[in-house]
Amino acid sequence: MHSLVRRLAAHVLVVSFVITGASVLTVALDSTKSFAASTNDPLLDQQWGLTAIGAPSVWSISRGAGVTVAVIDSGSGPHPDLDANLDTGRTMFGSIDSAGEIDVDIAGHGSHVAGIIAAVADNAIGGSGVAPQSRILPIRVLDSLGSGDSKDVSKAVRFAVDSGVKVINLSLGGATESTSLTAAIQYAVDHNVLVVAAAGNGAADSTPKWPAASDLALAVTAVDRNYSVTSFDQRGDYIDLAAPGASILSTASNDYRIQSGTSMAAAFVTGAAALLFAAQPSITAAQVRDLLQRTATDIGALGRDTTFGYGLVNLVGAFAELDVMFPKIISASLATEGRIGALAVGTVSTSSTTATSQWYRCTEPGASTTSQPADCIAITNAVATTYQSTIKDLRKFLRYSITIASGVNNSIVKTIFSATTVPESGAWLTTSTLSTKTKTPLSELLRSPSKGTRTFKIVSGPCKLKNSALVASALPGSCTLKVSIAAKAPYPTLGFTSVITIS
Repeated sequence: MHSLVRRLAAHVLVVSFVITGASVLTVALDSTKSFAASTNDPLLDQQWGLTAIGAPSVWSISRGAGVTVAVIDSGSGPHPDLDANLDTGRTMFGSIDSAGEIDVDIAGHGSHVAGIIAAVADNAIGGSGVAPQSRILPIRVLDSLGSGDSKDVSKAVRFAVDSGVKVINLSLGGATESTSLTAAIQYAVDHNVLVVAAAGNGAADSTPKWPAASDLALAVTAVDRNYSVTSFDQRGDYIDLAAPGASILSTASNDYRIQSGTSMAAAFVTGAAALLFAAQPSITAAQVRDLLQRTATDIGALGRDTTFGYGLVNLVGAFAELDVMFPKIISASLATEGRIGALAVGTVSTSSTTATSQWYRCTEPGASTTSQPADCIAITNAVATTYQSTIKDLRKFLRYSITIASGVNNSIVKTIFSATTVPESGAWLTTSTLSTKTKTPLSELLRSPSKGTRTFKIVSGPCKLKNSALVASALPGSCTLKVSIAAKAPYPTLGFTSVITIS
């Protein structure tokens, strides 16, 4: 095992990551530049890569909260602009397998990568990561010179998967395949974890680098500020995406540095994936990969090419497509008079154009919910936005639901059920207010589809029943009227007590 450090040009240092059983992957780093930080994210305007991929444009939707990313590298931190988003690190290097302080990054490379992904935003220091509310699980597998063993990387990948991460960033590699690492990445894919890998810095005529060359990993190459190919970029059919990778400002060894390489580009894609996972927790790793590829901006030869893959990551396009794949149901509600035979109207707020409706008959009242209540039964053929209640709904509560199928092959189904309102009644008064000294026929006052015999009784108050009419008192007040309707098929016995205001 050995490491290779060589100077390519007067101001470019190349740090090589050597993996047992594989050749060298070089990660180009510009000469170090340090910056002071004194105001709220004062270096943000120097992070051209964030705007290039559209990250600030989608931060109002997602900042990566709830998503953990594994950075398998030279460790990450400590750094004041990163520490708040760092989980307890782990070192898996040779005979060492330990959690805690031993994972501290003394090379600076892993911290730079982690800062691109998840540097803390709005903390008055430094800049911001692509997904500034995501978390980093740092796993150190490389020494201070960038050397490491593929078996350690394989072990780290499996550990990251078992720890529940959504994305694994591998800004390392070699010239030949490691079967143990390929198997570990397959383990990640099988467990719905996206693996992002740097495509390599060997320049145009270099052989493909592993694990980026594996179809299981998302291989990322670099572009400069002009969205052009860099001097260190490799070429090949294995390249999937392009991202900013030249003169990238990020965290490193308690400082801020500008570095260049496909390592940096891979980190931008990892951060972009974290934003998508956070915005739509039900999305799969395969869907995130496909989404990033389909919405990439084509900056090379038409279609996928060997220089830029599908093109430059475009988060604005990705989030627009995410809304198509996973349309949001904001609300569902209904309006009903609560009377048998009346028309109930369902309303919904959603971005979907293919939403389907269904009415339910329930025995209990309830709030809006995303799961079908146990007391609710779907009403046959009631699939319009309106529903006319029938005797079957008597004394029941109506619910209106909306369902959206989205994702690949409509595999993601979402339903929201409205809250209930009043139960459906079989008898009701046409008014609850009468004027003084008025006489209202009972046939006009009471409504019911039942043909059963009606019985009326004044329970309290100054009203009177006279000649099949309700007579209001001469003075303002209130009367309590009890009504009952005898059973008459198909209706059972009906009845209610109501207060009538005299004004």
